[in-house]
Amino acid sequence: MRPALLDAALATLPALLLAGVTWRVVWPRWKLVGKLLLHPVLYFALALVIGHWSVAVAWVHQAVGLGGHLWFSKKHGFTWYAVEDPDRYVALSKEAVSEWGR
Repeated sequence: MRPALLDAALATLPALLLAGVTWRVVWPRWKLVGKLLLHPVLYFALALVIGHWSVAVAWVHQAVGLGGHLWFSKKHGFTWYAVEDPDRYVALSKEAVSEWGR
């Protein structure tokens, strides 16, 4: 049990750091709270199943999400770590999601 808790903590740390940087552009707002509450639980469960590999899996998952954010920011002229216009970012995100749904 103790190694799984450590793995979950190590897996969650980058997500917390990234949330500290990108919290203004998470839409819908409840998603931020949901991610910060749900991810540690999922990482803990994953650690129980696959052990220390859960940390690598979690970090790859978070890197993919950060990569998407970097790509989207660059495409629309934002600085990834200091999105200058969060409202525009969210509006463009909503537009992109509606485009993908068609």
